[in-house]
Amino acid sequence: MMKPLKPTLLALGVTAALSACTMAPNYSRPQVLAPDVPSAMAADNVQAADLAWQDYFADPRLRALIQAALARNADLRIATLNAEAARAQYGIARSQLLPSLGASGSGARVKTSADLSPTGQALIAEQYQAGLGVTAWELDLFGRVRSMSNSAIHQYFAAEYGRDAAQISIIAAVAKSYFAEKSAGEIMQYAQDTLKTREESYRLAKISHDAGVISSIQLNQSLSQIETAKAGYAAAETMRNAARNALAVLVGGQLPADLPAGLPLDQQFAGTIPAGLPSDILNRRPDVRAAEEALQAANAQIGAARAAFFPSITLTGSVGSASYDLDRLFSGPAAAWSFAPQITLPIFTWGRNKANLDLAHIRTNIAVAQYEQTVQNAFRDAADALNARRTLADQVAAQEKIATAAADVLHLTELRYRHGISGSLDLLDAQRQSFAAQTALIQSRQQLLNNRVDVYKVFGGGLEHTAASQQ
Repeated sequence: MMKPLKPTLLALGVTAALSACTMAPNYSRPQVLAPDVPSAMAADNVQAADLAWQDYFADPRLRALIQAALARNADLRIATLNAEAARAQYGIARSQLLPSLGASGSGARVKTSADLSPTGQALIAEQYQAGLGVTAWELDLFGRVRSMSNSAIHQYFAAEYGRDAAQISIIAAVAKSYFAEKSAGEIMQYAQDTLKTREESYRLAKISHDAGVISSIQLNQSLSQIETAKAGYAAAETMRNAARNALAVLVGGQLPADLPAGLPLDQQFAGTIPAGLPSDILNRRPDVRAAEEALQAANAQIGAARAAFFPSITLTGSVGSASYDLDRLFSGPAAAWSFAPQITLPIFTWGRNKANLDLAHIRTNIAVAQYEQTVQNAFRDAADALNARRTLADQVAAQEKIATAAADVLHLTELRYRHGISGSLDLLDAQRQSFAAQTALIQSRQQLLNNRVDVYKVFGGGLEHTAASQQ
C-alpha cells in the first residue's frame, strides 16, 4: 500500500524546498535625506530607549497615573488588539504553507427497490469509509503562499511597533497633562496669595481715599488689581480642570481615588539622561520601525502578485480503508487511497493579474514615501527637542532672575508706599509686574519639564522594564 505513495512524498519534499524561495524583490532599506540633528551625549552611556519609564519619572503620583493609563486607555487597547489580530492573520497565512490533514468517516445503508434491482428482488447495500486526507493544498512552486506569509509577518511586526508607539505617546501625554495640572495649581496658589496682598493694599488705599490723600481714580486702579488677580486665578483654575479632564480621558475614566501624594515640580525626574546619537532614531523609535515593517510587507506582496502569472498546482488526496462490512473496515483487504492533483494555468484574465502587480508596486511606492516621511518627522522631532533643551534651561534661569528682581522691586515699593515715599500707581505697577513675572516663570518651568518628556519620547523611551523598576 505504501509503495505508490513514495513519489508523492518525494514531490512534497521537493515542493517544500522550492517554496522557500519567493518572487518578491530583494529588500533594501531606502536612503532618506534628513536634516542634521545635534548630538547630545553625556558622560554616561544610558540612552532613552534603555531606561524604563518607571526609572525615569520619580513622582509616585505620576507613575500611578501612567500605570492606570497603560491598563485602561482605549487607544492603547485598540493598538494591542490590532497587534493580536495581525498575529492571528499571520497564523492563518503561515498555515497555508503546510497541508491541512483531516480525518473523515462515513457510512451509508441504501435499499434498492425490486423494480430497480437487476435481480428483481429488493436489495440492501452497505458501505463504510474512514481515512486521513488532504484537500486542495497548493504546491507553492513560485512562492505565492510564502510571499503572503512573509507579508503577514511584517504586518504583525508593524502592528506590534504601532502598539509600542502608542504606549510611548500615552506616557508622554499623561506626564504633560500632569505637569500642566501642577503648574496651574501653582499659579492658582500664587494668585490667591497675590489677591490677599492686593486686598490689603486696597484697604490701605481706601483709608487714604477717605482721608482725601488719593483720588477715586487711584482707588479704582487698586480695585482693578484685585479683579486682575481673581481673573488670573480663574484662568489658572480653567487650565487645571482641563488638565484633569485630559488625564481622565487618558486613564479611561475617573482618576483613581487612592493616588499617592505627588512631588514638587522640581523633583519629577530621577535623573538627566542623554538623548543619544541621531542614528539611534532609526534603530530605537517604534514608529520608524513600524513604517519599515509596513514597507517590507508591501514588498512581499509584489512576490505574490508576480506568482499569480504562473501555474497553480493543488493536491487533494487521502489514505484509509473502505468496506461493505463495518466489522471488516479496519481488517482484511480494506485499504484504499486517492491522489488527485490539479493544475490551473492563467491564460487570459482580462488584465487582472497585471493590474494586481501594478497595484502591488504602487502600494510599495506609497510605503516607501511613508517610511521616508516617518524618518524625516523623527529627525525633525529630535532636532526640535534637542534645540529646545539647549535654550529652555537658559530661559528658565533668566526668568528666575526676572521674577526675583520683580519680587524685590515689589517689596521695596511696598515699604516706600507705607512710608509715603512712593505713590499708589508705583505700587500697582510693581504688583502687576511681579505677578506677570512669577506666572511666566511657572510656565517656563512647565515648558522645560515638557521638553524633558519630549526628549525621552522622540528617542524611543518608555518601553524597557529593568529589574529595578519592577521590584
